Amino acid sequence: MNKEQTIQETQDKINELYEKYNSNPYIFSKIHNYIVNLLPNILEKKQSSHEESLQRIESLSQEQNMFIETFLNTNKYFYLPSTEKFFFYDGLHYQIYNEDDILYNVLSAITKDRNLMSWKQMTKVYIMKRIKQNSLLKSIPESDTIQFVLDSLCPSFFSSKTEAKYFLTILGDNIFKKNGHLIHFIDGKAKRFISELTILAQSTIGLNLSQTFKYKYHEQHEYKDCRLVKINDCIKSESVWSPILNQCLLDLLCVACHYSIRFSCSDDVVLKHYREQHLIDDIFYLKDTEPEGLVSKFADEYLQFSDENTTTAQITWKNMQYLWKHFLESKHLPTVIFQQRLKGYLIKKMDNNYNIDNDIFTNVYSKFLPTIQQFLQFWNENIEQDSNETDFEIEDIVHLFYKWTEDNNDTHAHLNDKQIIDLLSYYYPDCEVEKDKYITGIRCKLWDKQLDIQVALESMREIICGTLKREQGDVSRLKHISIYDAYAYYCKYFSCIPNKRFVNKSYFEKYVFENLTEYILDEKFIKSDWILL
Repeated sequence: MNKEQTIQETQDKINELYEKYNSNPYIFSKIHNYIVNLLPNILEKKQSSHEESLQRIESLSQEQNMFIETFLNTNKYFYLPSTEKFFFYDGLHYQIYNEDDILYNVLSAITKDRNLMSWKQMTKVYIMKRIKQNSLLKSIPESDTIQFVLDSLCPSFFSSKTEAKYFLTILGDNIFKKNGHLIHFIDGKAKRFISELTILAQSTIGLNLSQTFKYKYHEQHEYKDCRLVKINDCIKSESVWSPILNQCLLDLLCVACHYSIRFSCSDDVVLKHYREQHLIDDIFYLKDTEPEGLVSKFADEYLQFSDENTTTAQITWKNMQYLWKHFLESKHLPTVIFQQRLKGYLIKKMDNNYNIDNDIFTNVYSKFLPTIQQFLQFWNENIEQDSNETDFEIEDIVHLFYKWTEDNNDTHAHLNDKQIIDLLSYYYPDCEVEKDKYITGIRCKLWDKQLDIQVALESMREIICGTLKREQGDVSRLKHISIYDAYAYYCKYFSCIPNKRFVNKSYFEKYVFENLTEYILDEKFIKSDWILL
């Protein structure tokens, strides 16, 4: 109904009333009085009251808006509908927050601001609605939070902060489901870490972040989609990364999402923002490479050719496979070419050098083979199976190998713990290596550990007996010997021998417990009865 129609309807109604009460002077006069005298005053008051109400609503609305903005800027609350969880950010760390606690804080703040008491419930509803629109994954962490996360990852897990940023951006891309076609190869030693991180992320934010990480190559993977993620060896130690995930999981996830938004995608981190050429070369090593080209790089770096057909200028297929494995590890690559295809490429490249009858490549050698062959010779000549032996340390094998090469006047030996473990896992797959530190079930002819302990204990007993005899002491006053002191004597006894190896304390104790069982007291002492044997 428009304005003219409204006026006409009103006039018609008045005329109707006058017509109806035309014969009733009392009502007729009342109509006149109401319209002429009372109605203008009523309408004036209504207008004034309405204007005051509008002004109050406007004032309260401004007050409410200011309160809401101030509250939300002062209290950084976030929400994720995927898990229906609320979060709070104090400027340094993110944490899960209880909805009831948020409501309590909101209502307490409204109560302090007395002007909004009449709009208390409505203001609470508006604030909770705004918080639910505030996604945790799109929050912007402070510089201190970003630095805290980077310091947690670098240099422990990544050699540089750029590598850490690249890794975090991959996580963010996976959370936002960006570039799902990419394949990020990461060392298998990081599998437990990535798995635990994924489990925690799914329970916290309800999203996966590991879908592009792969530990093994499959034939359907295209090199152009492959990226290499370098990570330090200590990532295999749960005792190192577990506290970090427990302390700063949300910080890590939020920084990862922030980087994904800021840098657009993980590739752009290294290609457009930091442009460190060595990182670009490492990460995109496979991108512009073909399988046959990769084999050519291997041949150029690992193989040398000779005109003389001698036994030193021959590489067996088994040794060639190990050299290939060595090459892949040096480039932080998974097994991107399977054995038969690799062999085919090598035969194609060295057709005149392959002897199919003996399965060897002739007139070719590698600078890496002499040391490998040395170690295999050392192992075959000096290592024996012994089910009674345990905990032969890799470090001891390294030392004994070096000493063996020196005794044989050979200077080729340059192997570290990891290289020896790799050799053992490849050439002696039945050899059991525990915790990348101990080899079980072997003994070395160059070092009889048990004999050393026996000799030291006999020497200690002879000294005690000799002292007792010289001083004509009372046998009954002879004290028990602590196993700790016995180990200290063992170490001192052999310390005068240059480059002599010592068994660790746990091995020493194990030997004592097994061989002096009847003389052990409280698992700490050797009874004095043993001295008098």
